[in-house]
Amino acid sequence: MCVKARETSRDGEDGVAVPVEGTAGDYARQTMVSSAQAHERAARLLEEMADAHPEEAEAHRQSARRHLKWAENDRKLAERYAPRNGDPDRR
Repeated sequence: MCVKARETSRDGEDGVAVPVEGTAGDYARQTMVSSAQAHERAARLLEEMADAHPEEAEAHRQSARRHLKWAENDRKLAERYAPRNGDPDRR
């Protein structure tokens, strides 16, 4: 059984989101990759904040390390649960 999920793409007119068909597994993987990218952006921002505010640098760097760990976890989950060419038993 293949479950379909509605996805959106910014390919529509004027950057408007347009529904795209895809599998639920594709959507879940893309969501995890997007989450990983957001954590990486947060970590970069926190590193910049650490450089700009020495009095709070250690706290910012600790937060940055946590975000990088979460990004790594999200990428591992995305890889682990990614669709395997229609073979749900393949890992």
